[in-house]
Amino acid sequence: MKEQKKQNKVLLGWTLAWVVSLAFLTGAENTIWNDLIYTKIGLLINLVIGIGMIVAHKNLFKTYDELQKKIQFEAMAITLGLAVVVGLTYEVSFDFGVIDKEPEFEYLMLFICFSYVASNIISAIRYK
Repeated sequence: MKEQKKQNKVLLGWTLAWVVSLAFLTGAENTIWNDLIYTKIGLLINLVIGIGMIVAHKNLFKTYDELQKKIQFEAMAITLGLAVVVGLTYEVSFDFGVIDKEPEFEYLMLFICFSYVASNIISAIRYK
């Protein structure tokens, strides 16, 4: 349990670093600098931090017991399925003229986040 708390803090640190680097990169591009080389360096830094976040999540996963792993696998499977089905439906609905506005990636990301949290909560309640 101590190791899991430690890995949770490590993951939190990497996640915050990634979010801050992405927010800075998004805001700084065209306001602080106009040179494409700085943007490329910023993207590379953000990518490296993102990889660190993924590794931290993998390390946290190693500390889970079998029930926690089962809940996480189920949540990830549901989230992946929903993201593919809803994301593609969202995209082709624009192509077919069902919706007027071009699909935004941000909306899909929000949907993925909410799906993951909801499926985690539902699975945790179900297995209690």
